[in-house]
Amino acid sequence: MSTHRRYRRIGLVLGGGAARGWAHIGAIRALHDAGIRPDIVVGTSIGALVGAVYANGDLDWLEEWVSRLTWQTVVRLLDLRISGGLLGGKKVIQVFANRFNGRDISQLEMPFAAVATELDSGRETWLQDGGVVDAVRASIAIPGIFTPVLHDGVWLVDGGLSNPVPVSVARGMRADYVIAVDLNNDILNGRDFGGAVVDLPPLPVEEAEPVGVDPDAPPPEIATATPAPLLRRNGKPFPNWLQPSPEYSPDVRVPPAPSARVPSLLSSIAQSIDIMQVRITRSRLAGEPADILIQPRLGGMGIFDFHRAEPAIEEGRAAVEAMLPAIRACLAID
Repeated sequence: MSTHRRYRRIGLVLGGGAARGWAHIGAIRALHDAGIRPDIVVGTSIGALVGAVYANGDLDWLEEWVSRLTWQTVVRLLDLRISGGLLGGKKVIQVFANRFNGRDISQLEMPFAAVATELDSGRETWLQDGGVVDAVRASIAIPGIFTPVLHDGVWLVDGGLSNPVPVSVARGMRADYVIAVDLNNDILNGRDFGGAVVDLPPLPVEEAEPVGVDPDAPPPEIATATPAPLLRRNGKPFPNWLQPSPEYSPDVRVPPAPSARVPSLLSSIAQSIDIMQVRITRSRLAGEPADILIQPRLGGMGIFDFHRAEPAIEEGRAAVEAMLPAIRACLAID
């Protein structure tokens, strides 16, 4: 006679990935639609933010809010500064502070933890008590982008530096079964060959050097449209590194076309963070695997594309739906 038992505590782990984190919303929706409701939620960076909102019972509000975001709205939420990071983060975090209304983590509807990294030592920190806003703000402090957060005398930065997909934290919180969402699986889009060197045959001369083009001439400038009024600061356009990418694609699975231009400051930082996240994620998951790993296809979405919530949410939902047979099989054991 076969017996079926359900794991007592399901842990949901939401990984880091900045704007790609809106895919977590779709992933959670798909789990709920399948009748799977986690008992514990753990998050790093944007995963901590979405996880905290979810644990607070505000997922409907979050989905509605992110679905209304435009590039202009995102720019208005940025508070530029010089010291500690490009952005202070006060405007962004205030939006969520209004929803959390001063709650402590212990007051959330389900057990929750956020992961941050100690700036001095590099150690990961599990934030499981204290104010929700403080924990989330520390976890999203991407180095060079958001200013670090002083917590109990220690400067904290983004948890993605130490544990981008914190399966170990969910295990430490006594989760019997862990479903993890990794946002960084395909973000390098061919820039990553797993360490192998790929030798491509040289292009024929007629393809490499089109007729009528001087090979010694500098690459042509890419024309950009005049910024909309909302993208102006004191009557002047925002700097180039704050403009949306001219290679924008609505499909998050399609990477932007390569450009001959020197990468901008923000692009260089973003791609460096992508490389770091992928390498650390692979290393940590190899030693601390989840029972089920969800990997949305988000390769064409940049870390600052917060205005592209709809396709990200759909990719999160699709990734979970593809894994539902495996999830159901693991949750019920003969």
